[in-house]
Amino acid sequence: MDNLSSILDAIAVPVLAVDKDCGLLAANTLLRKALPETATSDRFRGFLATTKGLKNLLRDAADTGKKKKAKVKIGDHKNYLVNAVPTRIGDDQTVVLATFEDRNLQKALKTMRQGFVANVSHEMRSPLTAISGIVETLQGPAIEDAEMRTRFLDMMAREVQRMTSLVSDLLSLSQAEARERKAPKGIVAPNGAIFQAIETVTPLVRKHGKKLTANIAEDLPVVAGRPDDITRLFINLLENAIFYSQDNGHVSVQAGVASPSNPLGKPAVFISVSDDGEGIAAEDIPKLTERFYRVDKSRSRHLGGTGLGLAIVKHILVRHRGRLVIESELGKGSCFTVFLPIKK
Repeated sequence: MDNLSSILDAIAVPVLAVDKDCGLLAANTLLRKALPETATSDRFRGFLATTKGLKNLLRDAADTGKKKKAKVKIGDHKNYLVNAVPTRIGDDQTVVLATFEDRNLQKALKTMRQGFVANVSHEMRSPLTAISGIVETLQGPAIEDAEMRTRFLDMMAREVQRMTSLVSDLLSLSQAEARERKAPKGIVAPNGAIFQAIETVTPLVRKHGKKLTANIAEDLPVVAGRPDDITRLFINLLENAIFYSQDNGHVSVQAGVASPSNPLGKPAVFISVSDDGEGIAAEDIPKLTERFYRVDKSRSRHLGGTGLGLAIVKHILVRHRGRLVIESELGKGSCFTVFLPIKK
């Protein structure tokens, strides 16, 4: 059955083949990796005996000659939709091919979508509620009070800007996710992208009374990428550092050629953005690139943050085959370092 094994390995889903008596003929690599119990005939017999419904499904398909499918629970946590399709090899041998669709993955994706919609709804509801309250107030006696009218209009402007930022970041995140499987075909000069990002955030630096310094190596090697994406990546890291550095604090940018021992394991450039803020607890660091995750929710919203900046960074780096390393210590600030492979 070596030939059958080779054929099954060409199928891009977990699949196995059994004879009419449910004896294992072959299983492809994807299935053996997901369910090691299908690696050998002896283990498969035990697997069939302890997996409720699977043997009956395979035998029913073999006996009736018709396609069958059923949900099968394997162990305590694995749920699969198994499709069993009978076929014939040669003149008289019945073979049942069974594909295994991981329902846990579908459930996780559904939960993720529901959580995303709930988060977006929550983020939009807050400014809309505030604007609604302001409009209602201005439609009353406050419209005749010039000082109160000015204060409420300023509040409305902030809430509108907050919603505008959220929509903009949602669009950026959607575009980054849609393109992350397509390797970029262009090239980017890191020096130009870094200085363009610095120029973009300079008004924000002044507004918040911060200091920004840069130590950028000249003529950094080009990297494969899309210029707009790389610039957006740097802008998001800089804005994050500006928002979370201390009052009248300092943000620094460094860039150069990475050492051979860098996380990519290949020639790369690095760009580090450091701040002197409060730092991040170790348990929060792995969650920072999740959508809408905020270490300090009230401060982030007050500063205009959407909770999507680092999620956008993550998806841009996936497409550009880069890596983000976050180093932080409570009370000592944070350092976000991006590694991008050098274009050969």
